[in-house]
Amino acid sequence: MYIRMTDKAIREQEEIIRLEAEAIELLKYIVSEFNTDPTSVQCFDLRKVEEAKLVVTKLNKLQVF
Repeated sequence: MYIRMTDKAIREQEEIIRLEAEAIELLKYIVSEFNTDPTSVQCFDLRKVEEAKLVVTKLNKLQVF
């Protein structure tokens, strides 16, 4: 038995994938700002700053291209 997604559901999943990729790119820009300007982290919880840096570091290691 095959389960087929509707065309609308397929478009929504494609949009989610595109938005997640865009969110990752935005996170990379934010972390690069954290790394180049230490004062840019003033309004953030430092635990979240470190978590964001760790996530970007792991993503960069795992991405081949």
